Amino acid sequence: MNIDDFSWELVAKYLNNETNHSEKLEVETWLNQSGENRNEMEKYRKMMDKVDGFYKAKSFDSNTAWKNIHSKINPTQLKIVQRKKERKELFAQFYKYAAIVVVAILLGGFGYYVGFRKQVSALEIVSAEQQVLNEYVLPDGSIVALNSNSKLEFPRQFAGNVREVTIIGEAFFNVKPNPDKPFIINAGNTQIKVLGTSFNVCAFPKTETVEVIVATGKVQLTRRNEDLLVKNSEVFLVPGEKGTLFNESNLLEKSVNTDLNFLSWKTNDLIFNETPLSEVVRCLEKTYHIEIQLTGPNLENLMLTAHFNKKPIGFVLDVVRLTFNLELTGENEHFTLAGRNK
Repeated sequence: MNIDDFSWELVAKYLNNETNHSEKLEVETWLNQSGENRNEMEKYRKMMDKVDGFYKAKSFDSNTAWKNIHSKINPTQLKIVQRKKERKELFAQFYKYAAIVVVAILLGGFGYYVGFRKQVSALEIVSAEQQVLNEYVLPDGSIVALNSNSKLEFPRQFAGNVREVTIIGEAFFNVKPNPDKPFIINAGNTQIKVLGTSFNVCAFPKTETVEVIVATGKVQLTRRNEDLLVKNSEVFLVPGEKGTLFNESNLLEKSVNTDLNFLSWKTNDLIFNETPLSEVVRCLEKTYHIEIQLTGPNLENLMLTAHFNKKPIGFVLDVVRLTFNLELTGENEHFTLAGRNK
């Protein structure tokens, strides 16, 4: 966590002892994370002291103070003191106005600094291992579902003429339409541009491909790294189509999506139609965040036809076991399907 995660209002409330218990705990947890964080807060504390000094100077009642002095001195001394007072008031007034200008400049600069950082600093949502964040609303109202071990980076507010985010991992986007402000996603070595649509992006680091599968609307998929030796620097995708960038060759391809389960990680709805068991296992591992080992000759070539809608993994594996007369062992996250000895 860094200072950008706090609003100026929360910082000000903490420095003025106006935070509730949870807010105070949040700030102090951040303070204890590093010396840099404590130094940052100290800068804000000093700035607040300057502001307090300004208001104290502004509220000083010089007339009342002079009357108190006047009652304690004689008339002769009064003339001398009066002249000295006038000179002092002249200088004091000058310095007071100078101080006001300085503090105003500091306040203006600080306000701009905080506002600017708040506007342009990035937020991020991160899903843990074996955790799916099924719905997250972005500042423009677009909705994102995040698969496990994935990260989405985006600004606090979408400024300028575009709405730009970065995905590391896999996510399903349901983009709120805005023809005047395209939605742009940076995913690996690709960039995806949409106006309003829904689609799945898979761009895990160190994988062979970046894949985009469109559910609704139209998407423009572009290579971020220009390669004059490779054709197709961009493709346009409509529902039912898939765009694939092969990272090693930098080749960008468009094809018909044949994967009925590309969203099973989000929906837990699985459809297999004469699907090889090797592909079934791959899909189950991704959907349920488990490991399945096939032990035995030609098991990977067995064909499964079945439909599982939000069924627990134990139920699914039992169906596979009974369908092909296999032995099922294991529990929790590790399972083995083995052929029976005849």
